Amino acid sequence: MFKRLLTATTVIASLFAMNASAQDACNGYTEFCSRPYNDLTYVLTHNSYAYVASPAANQQCPISAQLADGVRALKLSAVRSENSTDIHLCHTSCSILDSGKAQDTLTKIATWLKDNPNEVLTIMWNIPNNDLSASDIQGPYEASGILDYAHVQPQQNLTWPTLQEMISSGKRVVNFLDINADQNSIPWLHSQYDYVFETPYDNRNETSFSCTVDRPPNPANQEQMMYGMNHFLYGQLPWGDNVIQIPQSGSANVTNSEGSLLKQANDCDQAFGKRPNFLIVDFYNRGQTLEIAAQLNNVTYNSKELECDKVDPNTANDNSDSAANSLLIMTPFSLMLVGIVMTFM
Repeated sequence: MFKRLLTATTVIASLFAMNASAQDACNGYTEFCSRPYNDLTYVLTHNSYAYVASPAANQQCPISAQLADGVRALKLSAVRSENSTDIHLCHTSCSILDSGKAQDTLTKIATWLKDNPNEVLTIMWNIPNNDLSASDIQGPYEASGILDYAHVQPQQNLTWPTLQEMISSGKRVVNFLDINADQNSIPWLHSQYDYVFETPYDNRNETSFSCTVDRPPNPANQEQMMYGMNHFLYGQLPWGDNVIQIPQSGSANVTNSEGSLLKQANDCDQAFGKRPNFLIVDFYNRGQTLEIAAQLNNVTYNSKELECDKVDPNTANDNSDSAANSLLIMTPFSLMLVGIVMTFM
């Protein structure tokens, strides 16, 4: 009886210790709590929403699985729906791949944030058609409830708080907009290229990755800015007399390996004098993406089975909207659209 009681007590104590450790961690590691937001490397999924079984898909699984696996930065593209005033997650044309209303995805992210109070998240928005303003993006944020978590970084201020400070304040989602930001009116939606520059994104093979500043051109505060390292490949699909650009899912194990992803990160560390803040990747679950991010952050990766590897992209659905994640029948015209969309990233 005494042995059983002792065993039960030990188990309970272990559970309490594990829970306390989880509560003390920031983005999964106690070491991160004292580090400024801009002193860490985050895995950023390129076109995070694009995960259905389509040639245009950049990921294998929905955002919910990405967050569960440790992805802490998302890149989303906003397009105004052709049939309503709703903002949808698409890249240039929703005829190719429509991941549903932005509000629905933001609502799910807000729920995840509520359930994971020690996590800091980054969301980067692209406006590929230049048809949306910062106030247009604000609507889905207000309706979803995620606005309550939005961090405000003052303009021209490149000194960031620590993760623990952001977590303690409750303002632990950093939002960036690539164009049309208006921080005077909407201060939480930051103009990305005032804070973050990027390396070139139009890469076709393993030798094309480089460590030069692509966007914005000639940034004024490059030394103080964070940067995103684009590390994904566009493939070519012959179609009649044309060649269509699509993500290279078959090469992701190599592209996301130490010999490629870590190599470019080390090259960019040498070129810019600092590690990349955002590893911008396709198919993050292939290769060693998460392990490499941990290595760049000088921590030991907490190895686990990835939720993404359990997902069948043919059946996965991260939105309740029946139109969400619709898969386009690949006609010659639609495949041409895929190439056009991918050309303009």
